[in-house]
Amino acid sequence: MARSMVSTSGARQGHFSPTVAQVCAIDAEPSAKARMLRELAAWYRAFAARAANPVIWESRLLTAEELDAESGRIEP
Repeated sequence: MARSMVSTSGARQGHFSPTVAQVCAIDAEPSAKARMLRELAAWYRAFAARAANPVIWESRLLTAEELDAESGRIEP
């Protein structure tokens, strides 16, 4: 699986995080994909808390909600 390097300020250099498209493209059980999407959603929620800008904070929370919704759609 290809991974992208996260280069956001404050992130540890060398930290790898799969994108949503990469998680959805993984050839794995639906429950495993759903778990990965929920973990990514939790990351977005934690990362939202660090946003100094309310627009960025809201965007990250909306992304987390979308990830949770997608995990609910693919889980059996």
